[in-house]
Amino acid sequence: VRLVGSEMCIRDRNYIYSILALFIIAQPVFSQDLGSVKIGVVDVNKLLQESPQFQDMQSAIEEEFAPRVRDIEAKESAFTEARDKLTQDNLALSNDERQNASLKLASDQRELEYLANSFQEDRNNRIQIETNKILVDMINAINKFGRDNGYDLIINEGRLSQNTLLNGGTLYKGASVDITNDIAKVLEKNFQDSKSGG
Repeated sequence: VRLVGSEMCIRDRNYIYSILALFIIAQPVFSQDLGSVKIGVVDVNKLLQESPQFQDMQSAIEEEFAPRVRDIEAKESAFTEARDKLTQDNLALSNDERQNASLKLASDQRELEYLANSFQEDRNNRIQIETNKILVDMINAINKFGRDNGYDLIINEGRLSQNTLLNGGTLYKGASVDITNDIAKVLEKNFQDSKSGG
């Protein structure tokens, strides 16, 4: 029991040291003169929705899928007409005729549901692929803008769908605010210390 307790104390102590080390390493970034740090915020969702690229993409996809929409609408119309006719002629039909007509209607309804679902899925996938292409171009433009205008950090404020390649966070960071390598060194040292039992 003492051994387990002492191992936990070592782990807790190492955790505290890690937090302190992170704070010490991050200190130069936080202690910079805030007037000299240039930070920008971009609402990528708004930028995307209002961009001419996005509007053009939506129009192109609507045009691409228009024949399928017309086909589904024609089948829906035929289905509604057949259903109404069955309701109207129900009493005049024999049992076999009524049963055959009902089976045909059920089959047509299943086909319609399949067509509508596959249309929706194909259309959504196409929109997602094209949206991600636009986002890549936008991120490249934001990075160039950040470099050209001396920004240290540009972050995304807008919320995007989880299906897109970008869900939020940093869009651009200058070298002065990137402490990834410093943190990696701390983690490496902590790992080596834990292996050596220190």
